[in-house]
Amino acid sequence: MFERLGTPRGLKSRLGVLPGERVVAWGSGLRTSGIEVAYVVATNRAVHLELSVERIPWDRIGKAQWDEPMLELVVLDGAGQPNRLVSVRLDQANGVPAAVHAQVMQSIIASERLDLGGGAGAVAVARRNLDTDSIWWSVVFDSGLNHGDLGLRSRADEALAALRESLGV
Repeated sequence: MFERLGTPRGLKSRLGVLPGERVVAWGSGLRTSGIEVAYVVATNRAVHLELSVERIPWDRIGKAQWDEPMLELVVLDGAGQPNRLVSVRLDQANGVPAAVHAQVMQSIIASERLDLGGGAGAVAVARRNLDTDSIWWSVVFDSGLNHGDLGLRSRADEALAALRESLGV
């Protein structure tokens, strides 16, 4: 009836857990109907959400917050910008919040504040994608700054290039 770590039988295949992914925690909560159970599985490479039938690699989560019973994940787009918020109710957390925190933090290789002059700044973060074993950088500008401003982007690109060279990443 149960698989490794007590996950309900068939859950890993139903959620699309990939070969080589190891379950580190799983939790469950009631769907909005209050009758059916929805599962969340944290593996060593991603979080799998049954409710939205979604797999989110750890490097695509910019922020995770646990306010029992709600787990909120800020998902990053391909450019590393906050794209959407995913909220999941976990009535039985079973260590999922701690696993999510640990795995997201483990995907971060470096995080540095960039001084863009004139009081402007941004945060540059290097993350490792465990599926492709690649490293990618995101730059998130301070609140109120226009990330579309070409001059600002140019200064950020220069600061990021200097940071990458100094870190060798």
